[in-house]
Amino acid sequence: MRVFCRSAALSCCVLLLAGCVATPDLNPDLAASIAWYTGAAGHVDDNRARLLLERAAASEDTLAIMWIARVHSTGRMGFARDLDLARRVAGGVIADVERLANADVAEAGFLMGTAFAEGLGKTVDPVAAASWYERAALLGNMLAQHNMGNIYAAGTGVPEDDLRAVFWWRQAADQGDAIPQFRLAVMLEEGRGVGANIEAALRWYRQSAGRGYAPAQAALARLLQD
Repeated sequence: MRVFCRSAALSCCVLLLAGCVATPDLNPDLAASIAWYTGAAGHVDDNRARLLLERAAASEDTLAIMWIARVHSTGRMGFARDLDLARRVAGGVIADVERLANADVAEAGFLMGTAFAEGLGKTVDPVAAASWYERAALLGNMLAQHNMGNIYAAGTGVPEDDLRAVFWWRQAADQGDAIPQFRLAVMLEEGRGVGANIEAALRWYRQSAGRGYAPAQAALARLLQD
């Protein structure tokens, strides 16, 4: 059953997350690629992430192939942006990705969210994307948590809600994703969705900056100069 917390208290989500365990059988090269892409490995390295993803896809791993579609969709990870190619690649594996997602494979659920968000093997549907992202986020998927923060901040497929954006970015930030670390720091600096706390903002800016995320490095320099 899909859980979609639009009006439920965030404490409900905390309890659900506490009982979730990340999928242990993700292709090792794909898992490493995601870690270098997000900074969870300690630093963002798109070149290393790309090589690992290409190796995972060459092994005919379904989720890695769907990731190839995802990176070509918008030009992520140093891949050329080619939406037609992305759609063709996604169309070849989307049925298998959906089958895995329905079996609660968290990475597949995240990729189903991407499919509906970006029109990769599915018609664009922000509400369906949000539902899949949340399902994967509750299973502990870092990038699904990242995207839950994004959609609540923007009000895409869900009501705009800074409190929930902060909640989900914090989950992804705790797992080492550099961009949510930066976005959480911004919210803490500006007091959006959470009480303003410059010291906490600095801590998260440092975490993100240390992973090589340039906007965090610039924010850190600005605050320390002040």
